[in-house]
Amino acid sequence: MSGEWTSIINAGSEDRNREFKTSFPWDRNTDGETMAKVTKSILAMSNLRDGGHIVVGVEEDENGRGVPRGVLPEHLMTYSYDLMADFVRQYAEPYARFNLDVVEDSGRSFVVVSIVGFDEIPVVCRKSYGDVLSEGLVYVRPRSGRPRSERVTSYVDMRELLDLAGEKRLRRYLEILSISQEGADVDRRQFERQLEGFGS
Repeated sequence: MSGEWTSIINAGSEDRNREFKTSFPWDRNTDGETMAKVTKSILAMSNLRDGGHIVVGVEEDENGRGVPRGVLPEHLMTYSYDLMADFVRQYAEPYARFNLDVVEDSGRSFVVVSIVGFDEIPVVCRKSYGDVLSEGLVYVRPRSGRPRSERVTSYVDMRELLDLAGEKRLRRYLEILSISQEGADVDRRQFERQLEGFGS
């Protein structure tokens, strides 16, 4: 296992970009509310610059420290990227990007969900689920307080999100402009070569 996975699983505590979940099955019939909570964290981490990680198989002890226990075998068999993506897709607008990895560490299995930050438009919740998810809300991982996923409630978090969206849109615009300029340079050179042919 890579050092990156080891450090994520054994970090000992949650932070803005990392969340732990105890072992549970990805089964809407028995654990739909937990799936919705994971989805809420995926939406919130999608709205961070660097995304984040959710590790299933880590329990909190009485001191709030994350203890790696692993995912139970009967739970592990319920996880697949397609099943998770189908569920998350119902609640993310425009979309949330993530990867799903099963990681082995010290003879135990962990499910690691690696969330990628949004491309250009912040992710909004498109559908409600009980008391966990609410249609139309934007979820973030606030800078202050304990690590958590919650709706935007402060101007600081909203300003950060808007600044990030503006920065990403500007970067995309500059990429398009650069590609257009390269195409124009190629066209100009071809035209100049054609003109040279007329003079001969």
